Amino acid sequence: MSSDNKNGALRRFYEVIMEIGGEVLDDINNLGDVTILAPSNEAWNASNIENIIGNREKMRDIVNMHIIKGRVDVEKIKQSNENVIGQFPTIHSSTFLYFNVNGDDTNEMVTVEGGGVNATIIVPDVAQTNGFVHIIDRVLGVPYTTVLGKLETDPMLSDTYRMGQFSSFNDQLNNTQRRFTYFVPRDRAWQKTQYDYPSVYKKLFMKDFAYHKKNDSIILPTFRDSLKIKVEEEVESYVILWNYKRIRVFRPDVECTNGIIHVIDYPMLEKKDIVVRL
Repeated sequence: MSSDNKNGALRRFYEVIMEIGGEVLDDINNLGDVTILAPSNEAWNASNIENIIGNREKMRDIVNMHIIKGRVDVEKIKQSNENVIGQFPTIHSSTFLYFNVNGDDTNEMVTVEGGGVNATIIVPDVAQTNGFVHIIDRVLGVPYTTVLGKLETDPMLSDTYRMGQFSSFNDQLNNTQRRFTYFVPRDRAWQKTQYDYPSVYKKLFMKDFAYHKKNDSIILPTFRDSLKIKVEEEVESYVILWNYKRIRVFRPDVECTNGIIHVIDYPMLEKKDIVVRL
């Protein structure tokens, strides 16, 4: 990150780094090749940033969440998205950034998710002497939306959002007076269900089929009495043990303004759960 950014498009990002002590600049220089997802000057003006801007420890964690060791340009992001959602570790412990590419070559949009925040790359591939800078339109790691807002805007969670719309289940997830913990199957998880239980998958995505889950704050109608799980920690990941199944947590601790989302690799679902009453 060059000194040219002191007065340019990354002026505010540079100021934040200096306000927390400036050690991050030393870390960047010591890393060798590096990629920085740098919030624009305007991104730092968001109201949800104001409450934490003076917390040096918290801000250091947030800044580290924007730094990837190694060169990652948009072309590499595209290659990583050919079969799966591209993910890259940051220098913040146990935190990954998840990239998604939408549109075609003439109208392409690259988004990044980190710490519960979805941001869009507005200026890609700004070359530096030791890597790349991508300017993004939000500060990662500072939640600004509810659980519902996260479901609605995250391209990886669109199937769960769509299913929740069928039965008005989603309506409650905008309530900021409650705290939710939501285990959300990502889209690829539902695709696995389509292969394992094709008839069940078809029923689930019928518009008239009511879908319910349970959260940690309120009791909702469910197909089983309670949710009983165990959690095992593996190398840089977690696994949920449920009904003799091992379900990987693809993205843990996605913070929202009214709760937490854990993105999982398979639904907590048995074939017998799905009953269509005529």
